Formats: sequence, C-alpha cells, structure tokens
Amino acid sequence: MSVRRLAIASAFALLTTGPAFAADGFPYKDVNCDVTTVYEAAPERAVTLSNNATELMLALGLQDRMAGTSYMGNLTISPQYKAAYDAIPILSPMIATTEQLIEVEADFVYAGYPDGFAERWHTRAQLHDLGMATRLNTEGCNLGRYGFDDLWDEIRSVAAIFGVPERAEDLVSGLRARLDAVDAALEGVEPLAVYIYNGGDSPPRAALGNTMLNTIVERAGGTNIFGDIEMRYGTVSWEEIVDRDPEFIVVFYSGTEAGQVVADPEQDIAGARIELLRATPIVSGVTAIRENRFVSVSSVIGQPGPSSVDAVELLARAFHPDRFAR
Repeated sequence: MSVRRLAIASAFALLTTGPAFAADGFPYKDVNCDVTTVYEAAPERAVTLSNNATELMLALGLQDRMAGTSYMGNLTISPQYKAAYDAIPILSPMIATTEQLIEVEADFVYAGYPDGFAERWHTRAQLHDLGMATRLNTEGCNLGRYGFDDLWDEIRSVAAIFGVPERAEDLVSGLRARLDAVDAALEGVEPLAVYIYNGGDSPPRAALGNTMLNTIVERAGGTNIFGDIEMRYGTVSWEEIVDRDPEFIVVFYSGTEAGQVVADPEQDIAGARIELLRATPIVSGVTAIRENRFVSVSSVIGQPGPSSVDAVELLARAFHPDRFAR
C-alpha cells in the first residue's frame, strides 16, 4: 500500500498544542496524544472514525481529501455539511474496520474520540505499521478541562496537517463570533444546575468535568452538577442526583446502543432515557423531572467539533429562552 508521500514517525512525546510547520507548511510535525507524526505532504485519502471528526474535516473544506467516513450510525450530519458529506463514501455505520481502511488506501485516519483506536478495532500503532497516519481529537487523551481554546487548537492542527492553516483561522473566527453573541445574550444570567445524563440506571452515567459537554453547558448558562469530578465520563448515583437537584437535564446520546446501530436514535435512545428518568421514583421530585425540563443532544454536536457551537446555541435557548425571545 502506498503511503502517498507521507512520512510517519511513531514516537512518544509530551503532548503539545498548536501547529508547528515550515514556511511552506511542510514538513509538518504533529505531536498528538503522545504520538508524533511527521507529514512531508498533505494526506490525500483521509478516513474519519467519528461524526465530530467528519464535521471538522468538512468545516475546513477538506472533502476532496476524504476517502470515506464512518460511525455515524443513523444520526444526521449537521445541515451545513450535508451536501459535502453526501459525496463521500460511507464505509460503515460503525467504526471502519482495518480491512475497510486498507481497501480505500487510507493514508490518514482521524478519530474524534478514543473508541476509534480501541484494541478491538485497531490501535494507532497498528495503523501506522500499515502506512496510515492517525490523529485523535485531544479531548480523548485529555487529563484536565477541555474547552473552546483546545478546540481551536484541534482545528488548527488538522488544518496544518492538510496545508491549509488559513482555513482554520477563518473557521475559528466565525465560531468565536457566534459564541460572543451567546455570551452577550446571556450576560448577567444566573446559571442553572444541569445534569448531563449519559444513560444507565444501575448506576446512572454522567458527562463529568473534563468533557467538552461540560464546557458547552457552562457557555450556555448552566452549571454541570457533576462538573467538579475531574474525569470525562463516569457513573454517579441516584442519591447524588437528588442531592444536587438539577433544574435541567441534558440527555446525551449517540447513534448506537450496546454496540448496535439503532433505527431512530433520538426516539430509541434519547426518548427512552427520558422515559427511564421519569419512571425512576427516587428522582421523580428533582426540579428538572418535576417540571419536564429536558433537552436532547446527540454526539454529532455534543462531542468536540465545529458543531459544539451549535450545541451552545441550542442549550442557551433551552436554558434561558427569555434571552432569545426576539
């Protein structure tokens, strides 16, 4: 399999932020989640292993460099990317297999969260041995808080890998302007207590303090009731939810359940999770459930990517509708 002018150095290094490239853009050294990759030229046959990675590539106008996408399940791409997305082969509704990556001669494999490089699929080292460069969105290896500055660095790094750093600045500028508009609309609001429910009942699961979702909730005028736990995702207890009494519940969902693609994720996963919460007596008295304050957020906009700003706008309007009543 050809590597298409790509030189890969699989080495371990400390995680750094921001792109580092020569005057003409190449060679470019990408230090990402303890893996260093040196690009002599831009990849030509990229494959994405998650919806947020797909959207980030499309937001940078890189569809002509994409050999395929995967792991969308039956979720829907954001409308602004639909035309470009429809022109790219969908390799699998789940994570593309090693065999599928080889078949399309992938030279760059990009995952938006760690599932894409899990042992049961393929590790980054295994793909590098096959001549494929890789990148993982840094939220997936992050040991601390993750916010929009980290997302801007992610956008810049991907743009630098493809030799289009100016596109990153244009994209970041537009996304920042939208966030600034939300900040202005929410000036002076009292943040609402929010539980980010990630399914489960014995025990329930939550998005915790080191996720992009935590930052999204904060920028939308909320406070994650489990934001003090410095992990990405984890289990909590019904008693803790009662004690922290959320005023709103964000129901987070993907396009798969128990490793299977679901026909209608919004209804079959998000809707089912809301019904489970309503049917659980111990939490029936918390403010959010008593007052029917739920909002569903899919992984398309809830994982770190350009549509994270869509999630902020969606939640800000749900939490504080009076600020957007025009």
